[in-house]
Amino acid sequence: MTEPRLYIYTDFDGTITPLDLGDDLFIQYGDFEPYHSQLINGELHISEYWKILCKSLGNNITAEFIAKYAESQEVDAYFMDFVNFCKEQGFPIAVVSDGFDTYINPVLAKLGLSDIDAYCNTMAFDANGGIVPIYPRASESCDCLVASCKRNVLLANTPPDAVIAYIGDGYTDFCAAEHSDIVFAKHRLASYCFKNKIPHHTFKTFFDIKQILKKLIREKRIKVRHQAFLKRKAAFECE
Repeated sequence: MTEPRLYIYTDFDGTITPLDLGDDLFIQYGDFEPYHSQLINGELHISEYWKILCKSLGNNITAEFIAKYAESQEVDAYFMDFVNFCKEQGFPIAVVSDGFDTYINPVLAKLGLSDIDAYCNTMAFDANGGIVPIYPRASESCDCLVASCKRNVLLANTPPDAVIAYIGDGYTDFCAAEHSDIVFAKHRLASYCFKNKIPHHTFKTFFDIKQILKKLIREKRIKVRHQAFLKRKAAFECE
């Protein structure tokens, strides 16, 4: 019997980059609070949150400035090795983020990974220098705290009979983790998985993930998780 193919999706901010670049960008150059707290407390919708934060950057912050800022940031030291491992194994790997292409794409390009799909929000720069967020993957049927619906990215880009592995660290990863078969979690996502009884593997770096995956492959434990399968089925029916 052939093993099901594994599709891997990874968060960007706080996962590929140890620092949450999206948060840090607005902390340094815009207005992060009180809006972030209002978002977390349910007082502000995610789409409005990003509009306010993008507007707070002002007219002096260009796409080139953001790209240079991103390129100067640290990346998980084992991420490239993990990507190469996935390619050797034939595992498709993609980035899913509620951040913005303006800083994600330059980081991937610097690593020589422009060929990797990155599903995220985009920034539009108007004639006056203002920044407007665009959400090409927004979903009305999903109530997750994400403008770029990660669940729908998983559903749209994974064959029904494949196994989904998800890697993340924060609240934007909660919904995607619920719909995934194998979950690698740290920080807030690990706490969420523990609290909600979602089976998961904790990690610190992509080195840990690679070692765990190698063990799962050896033990033939790349399998569909029943609860995740049911959630994906229900989500398909909603869409």
